[in-house]
Amino acid sequence: MGMKPSRAAVSSSIAHEFVGADLGDRRLENRLVRIGEQCRAAPDRSFPDIAPGTRELTAVYRFLRSEAVTLSAILEPHLVATSVRCAEAGKVLVIHDTTECEFSGEKRRGLGPLRGNDQGFLLHPSLAVAADGSRRPLGLLAVETWKRDGLGRGRRADGRRKSGTAYHRETGKESERWWRGVDAAEARLGGVEAIHITDREGDAYHIIRDALQHEARFIIRMARDRIVLDEDDEKLGKTSDVLAHCEDAFTLEVPLSRRAHDSTPRKEPAREARLANLGVTGTTARIARPNYDRDSPESLKVNIVCVREQEPPEDVEPVAWVLLTTEPIRTQKDLRAVVEMYRTRWMIEEFFKALKTGCAFEKRQLESYDTLTAALGIFLPIAWQLLLLRHQATHAADEPAERVLSAVQLDVLRARLPRLLPPKPTAADALRAIAYLGGHFIKRPPGWLVLGRGLQSLLDLEIGWRLARGIGGDL
Repeated sequence: MGMKPSRAAVSSSIAHEFVGADLGDRRLENRLVRIGEQCRAAPDRSFPDIAPGTRELTAVYRFLRSEAVTLSAILEPHLVATSVRCAEAGKVLVIHDTTECEFSGEKRRGLGPLRGNDQGFLLHPSLAVAADGSRRPLGLLAVETWKRDGLGRGRRADGRRKSGTAYHRETGKESERWWRGVDAAEARLGGVEAIHITDREGDAYHIIRDALQHEARFIIRMARDRIVLDEDDEKLGKTSDVLAHCEDAFTLEVPLSRRAHDSTPRKEPAREARLANLGVTGTTARIARPNYDRDSPESLKVNIVCVREQEPPEDVEPVAWVLLTTEPIRTQKDLRAVVEMYRTRWMIEEFFKALKTGCAFEKRQLESYDTLTAALGIFLPIAWQLLLLRHQATHAADEPAERVLSAVQLDVLRARLPRLLPPKPTAADALRAIAYLGGHFIKRPPGWLVLGRGLQSLLDLEIGWRLARGIGGDL
């Protein structure tokens, strides 16, 4: 008997991520599965390109305009399937982040302002990743979208920022999304061991407070130099002062990838790829509450892990992370585990690339916030599958190809590319063959568009193969 594909293998039909959606009408539910399969087969193509005719295209647009078709309704089966994959994994990392979905051209109904004259909405997903060291993406556990009506609650009518006290009194602040994401993910996980990871935007006192009160584990990159107190809540100084007196427990070499200039509010500087030598240290301390927050405890006890680059190149901003965490830091092994878990955060950046580049989501020509978010519900599971495919074939490169493709798909590739696929192909061999179908001929990992085109070609060939041989089953 051949090896059974992994439950999370890309060969699994995308239909499994949509079947079971409650849209109140069986015809709409069947239409969702059909549209999902069409989009998965050509993720970067427009709706007119993937619809086989005018009648089918009209049905797609009618579906997206239906009041019953919402992001939450479409995404529910995927969230349930992700929770099952998390339970099978046993322990997971949940990565939370926010990205702007920007749409150019004419004004569209219901969208809000972004930077400058841009229009769009914000997306805040919670991505589950296996915590066994494989960093295998398991899917989404929570998703939230919203649009801004104007300057935002953090600014006054004249455009100036509100004081900390004034902003703290506001209800419905954007920062509350971080805890909502953690809370929603925990509810989905049903007791599965999880550690929540956020970048600097998640560094808010009330988020840390709520996580500790609900015994949610976390690793949060610190955004501000916080005041540190002793056990009697007496001021010791700032976090940087305390860490300056801590010797590095060990050093490690970490390859840093090239990064283009980041024009988002994070304003991450551009950098060239290099091998960074990092010193790691840790301590336990109590961080003080902000002066404007009189409702929270005076201090919160957390573990602090500091990662700082030693002897960086000239004129280069050194790597410097300060991580607040509930995870143990007693030994070098503990510290290394915290650093490696935080480094997994880049997976959600890759997920955003899969959505925006691989699925071309920001190029969708839909007329409103409601239709765009309905389409988002279709493309989020597809983006996860693209991320999974590339991850499995690059990080589990030596595993058998049967872990990521079905036996029929491997037969198709052998027939189409007999010289490219060896008799016992690995996952990496499968990725190269799919990339070749998409027009990729060089050795570096394929981009999202090439990967999407290659997957489309494979699925088209599989349909013909099954029809010619009378083979049934899901595509």
